[in-house]
Amino acid sequence: MTVPRIELIPLRAAVCSERSTTLDVIVRIILPEVEAKIERPTLNIGLVIDRSGSMQGQKMEYARQAACYAVEQLLASDRISVTIYDDKIDTLVPSTYATNKAQIIRQIERIYARNSTALHAGWVQGGIQVSAHLNSEHLNRVILLSDGLANRGETNPDVIASDVHGLAKRGVSTSTMGVGDDYNEDLLEAMARSGDGNYYYIRSPQQLPNIFAQELQGLMATMGTTVTLGIEPQAGVEIVELFNDLDVNPNGRFRLPNLIMGNPLDIAVRLKVPAMERETELCYFRLAWNSPEQQDRQKIRETLRLPVVSSAQLEEFPFNSEVRQQVALMMTARAKKEAVRMVDRGDYDTASQMLQTTRQQLLDNPDLSMSAPEAEALADLDEELKSGQLLSYRKMSRHQSYSRSNLRSHGHVSLYYAYRKGPILGDITQNLRVDAIVNSCDIYLSNIGAISSAIHRVAGAELLEACRRLNRCAEGEAKITPGYHLPVQWVIHTVCPPWQGGSHGEEQILAKCYQSCLELAVRNSIRSIAFPAIGTGAIGFPVEIAAKIAFRETSRFLLSNSSIGEIIFVCFESQTLDYFRKEFWKVAEW
Repeated sequence: MTVPRIELIPLRAAVCSERSTTLDVIVRIILPEVEAKIERPTLNIGLVIDRSGSMQGQKMEYARQAACYAVEQLLASDRISVTIYDDKIDTLVPSTYATNKAQIIRQIERIYARNSTALHAGWVQGGIQVSAHLNSEHLNRVILLSDGLANRGETNPDVIASDVHGLAKRGVSTSTMGVGDDYNEDLLEAMARSGDGNYYYIRSPQQLPNIFAQELQGLMATMGTTVTLGIEPQAGVEIVELFNDLDVNPNGRFRLPNLIMGNPLDIAVRLKVPAMERETELCYFRLAWNSPEQQDRQKIRETLRLPVVSSAQLEEFPFNSEVRQQVALMMTARAKKEAVRMVDRGDYDTASQMLQTTRQQLLDNPDLSMSAPEAEALADLDEELKSGQLLSYRKMSRHQSYSRSNLRSHGHVSLYYAYRKGPILGDITQNLRVDAIVNSCDIYLSNIGAISSAIHRVAGAELLEACRRLNRCAEGEAKITPGYHLPVQWVIHTVCPPWQGGSHGEEQILAKCYQSCLELAVRNSIRSIAFPAIGTGAIGFPVEIAAKIAFRETSRFLLSNSSIGEIIFVCFESQTLDYFRKEFWKVAEW
């Protein structure tokens, strides 16, 4: 059986013998990677879809697409039900095995928008459908999608959250998806937290299919539910602060998200360690979870022990930059959430001051690769608070806080700012405030081609000479040179093959181009990078394919890696920009 393990990463690898030590610690829960040979758990899913009048148009269309996608991913042994609601509740597809997907999809395609929003009653019916076939060895989940307020039937958030928690205790979890700016984010987040599921803010309906894909893939790789973490200080150590926004169960243990294969989970805790005479056990960390493969509850424990040194010796121990970054990001997420709460109370000045102070703290720390996009997010939120336009930013900040506190990766929570708010139209050789730009070139690293010639023209003859010394570059690979007279420190050169109809591995090689560029950037401590629309010029890649690959590969990197803070796409002409912006909005709020 595959099991998780706990890795403890302290801010410093020692504590002081002469005075107390404030010690931040990342508790990293490392999950095994998904193996093809591992049979995934059987799914029992209830889709609950809002069909109120506000879902008319694009929202309804993309909701149908997303639901159809979910059905397509199921095995014949999985169960699926579909409940739709406005002021009335209809069970469109009673819980059934996914053996006749075409018939289920035909039913989904008939959904249309109607009246008001009986959210609670719709969720209850979805829960009934899942509960009717409850199996402790299966993964049982209600997935609720809404774009509006609960304005029919039960509307009290506390009552609804309590009902969701009660269902979770019986083995049926709940994930929630809020579309647009009109739903109650407090309610949907509370339902997800109480229901042992996930909460998503979906800014644009185009994101729905991708979000459903993310939810289904996570569910299929779930190896542990009802997860808790116990933190037990020893030897006079005190817990000063837990940076994650986690609920506490009646036994004093912190509730964690489900354990998903291949997705590490980070918890950041601040400890106060008194002056120590000798090395000893400082804190126990106990992880417990329910496994679909085992009847008994599973448990593991890890102990924090550190050397004891003098004050002078402690100064020789470096700070762990990863711990500093994770703590800073969690504090930033908390500041966003708290600022919205202050504005709700009418305290605009204090909210603005807190955001400005937090932003400056980020900018003052050059070691944080994500400081620039996070600082820009704080500045935008401050402006929105001042203007009174809170709806979208309330939801964005709430979702980012939720995602950061339930950290599943070491990357960016919101790709919106990591991509600098989207692709731009322009000249990649101009001042873009990045460390590196990417040059799409041939295997000889010559100055032939629209992008290459433009870059070489500005960089000067030194760049061409440096490229000659590199002695070629294979397709899909990347090499690096200084920027010379360019307004950037580095140029990363990569080779994309010409388009030959797609039957010669062109798409895979283009994907490898992006991977190689990003890996090379990390090795050279590059924190911001600008890409052209690789492949869309004379070598003839269809723009829609090139854009999809570009955002697929770079978003995967950004969601799992924080070493690069910003990526920007620079398109040379407007039609290309349109395709790239379309793909950007599909991933922008992941």
